[in-house]
Amino acid sequence: MAESTVTTAPVGFLSHDGVSMIKGIEWKPAEVRGRKRAAPRGVVQIVHGMVEHVGRYDEFARFLAQRGFVVCAADHIGHGKSVSSLDDLGCLPVEGKEILIEDVHELRKTVTARYSRQTPCILFGHSMGSFIVRAYLARHGEGLSGAVLCGTGQQPLALSKAGNALARFLAKRKGCSYRSPLLDRMGVGAYARQIDNARTPHDWICTDPAVVDAYRADELCGAMFSVGGYASLTDLTAEVATARCASRVPKDLPVLFIAGAEDPVGACGKGVEAAAELMRRAGVRDVELHLYDGMRHEILNEPGRTRVYTEVIDWIEEHACRNATS
Repeated sequence: MAESTVTTAPVGFLSHDGVSMIKGIEWKPAEVRGRKRAAPRGVVQIVHGMVEHVGRYDEFARFLAQRGFVVCAADHIGHGKSVSSLDDLGCLPVEGKEILIEDVHELRKTVTARYSRQTPCILFGHSMGSFIVRAYLARHGEGLSGAVLCGTGQQPLALSKAGNALARFLAKRKGCSYRSPLLDRMGVGAYARQIDNARTPHDWICTDPAVVDAYRADELCGAMFSVGGYASLTDLTAEVATARCASRVPKDLPVLFIAGAEDPVGACGKGVEAAAELMRRAGVRDVELHLYDGMRHEILNEPGRTRVYTEVIDWIEEHACRNATS
């Protein structure tokens, strides 16, 4: 399909925080519009990462839509166009974990309600979004046809709990919107320090300087997470590191882990392998792992991303779509 066959439309709803208006995008092949609508091959819901926004997934979403999939994504609370002011970027409540998870569920219900119940639904979570999806699968995994976990990791439980305790202490003392340089050095700052001869503090996200520069120039990217945000994030990383969480993932759900072999979030592959093995030990029967040599955190933006795109859609067609129709 040519790119002209893809159309976009806004999606939105009231967040489960009761205040924020969640704003997102739906990408559709032209064939699924109007009276001549053809059934989509599936719905792929993208769950984006920390201090970024869904607009950064436009190329990948169009790739999927050109191949017959409906794609949807929404900016989380404290992110992108779901904030009322740029000053609120990176600000989340201390108990934000459940809000993030339930907002993902709200978008899933909103979009999939337009299509047949037989239409496959696949979640794609990147970075923080991968941790949200892993927790989501333990709560709302039934009925999904597949999940792709991109740029995830397996943070040590003790480290997540220590960071969470500090974040909650600071939130109690200074408010959940307070931004702590100490917490930030422990968080994303730790990833930046793992890149030798780094040109910028954000070189850990991608080997392509143009991608890094575009990220740094984007006013909706890179804000320091508030202590409430770090409390929510460490709540997520602590939960998904447990066997109890993995045991609640549907055993017949196909799951694909993908990551850069030089991604510090996944401990250069070791954390990704540990996360995949946790699911396998929990009895999830179809767990696959692809590591990409020479790539860092944002494999969807690396120079070799075409290979990633192709392998993701091949996996979706072989595992998620086949299982949904069998």
